[in-house]
Amino acid sequence: MQRFVLVLLSVVLCSGCFRATTTITVKQDGSGTIDQEVGASAGALAMLRNFSGSNGGQKPDADVKLFGPEQAQAAAAAMNVRFVSGEPFKTAEGEGYRAHFAFDDVSKVQLNVRQNAPAAMGAEAEKGEPPFVFGFVKKDGSSVLTIKTPVDQKAAPGMLPKVPGAGTPEENAQMMAMVMPMLRGLFVDVTLAVDGRVIKTNAPFVNGSQVTLLQFDLDKVTATEGALQKLQQATDPRTLKDVPGIKMVTDPLITIEFGR
Repeated sequence: MQRFVLVLLSVVLCSGCFRATTTITVKQDGSGTIDQEVGASAGALAMLRNFSGSNGGQKPDADVKLFGPEQAQAAAAAMNVRFVSGEPFKTAEGEGYRAHFAFDDVSKVQLNVRQNAPAAMGAEAEKGEPPFVFGFVKKDGSSVLTIKTPVDQKAAPGMLPKVPGAGTPEENAQMMAMVMPMLRGLFVDVTLAVDGRVIKTNAPFVNGSQVTLLQFDLDKVTATEGALQKLQQATDPRTLKDVPGIKMVTDPLITIEFGR
C-alpha cells in the first residue's frame, strides 16, 4: 500500500519548493466540495521547465504548467467529482493554480495523495495505488463519515527515498545534505472539514470541524535534530507520530460522527 512520506519526497526530489493543499468539505447529506491549491516557487518552476525541455534542458519548455484546467479536469475524473471552476494565482513567493470541485455523494469519491502533483514531475498516481475511500451514513440527528486510509503498516524499510546516484548510507547522507536546500518550503496538507460540529471521532488531529488526514512540512522536520534521519529509517509510520512537521492518520479506518 502507499507510503505517504515516500510519495511526497519522491515528488519533491524532482520539483524543488512545492506546496499542495486539499480541503474536502462534507455536508450533512453527504454531498460536498473539494478545494485544491498547487503552487511552487519561481526557482522550482524554472527547474521543472528546464527538466521538461528539449535538448537536455538547454531549451526550457515554457508551456509546462504546474497545474491548470487540463490537469484539474483529469483530477476530477480520477476523484469521481465535478470540476466547477479554477483560477491561476501568482504571488511574490511563486505561482500555481486553485481548483474547486463538487460531488453529490462522498462515498463515490476517491482521493490519491499524488492526484494534486504535476504530471510533468512524473508523480501521477500509479495504477493500483489505494486511495482514501469514503463511506457515509445518515442517522437521526447526525451523520457518520468513514475514511479508509491508504496507510501501509508493513512498509518496506526506508520511508524517505535515497537520492539518485547515492550508494552507501554515507554517500546518501552526503547527497541529501546537498539537495536539502532545494527542498525548503515543501508543504503538503490534506484536510477534511465537516458541515457542523464533530460529535465523536477516532481521528488524532482535530481542530473544531476540521480533521487533518495528512500534513507534511519539511521545514519543520529539518528544524528538529535527528528527525530527517528518523524519517529516512522509518519502516512504520506510527513511529513518526512525535516528529514535528508530520501529521498522518495511521488507523486503517477513521470514523467521524458530526451534526449541528
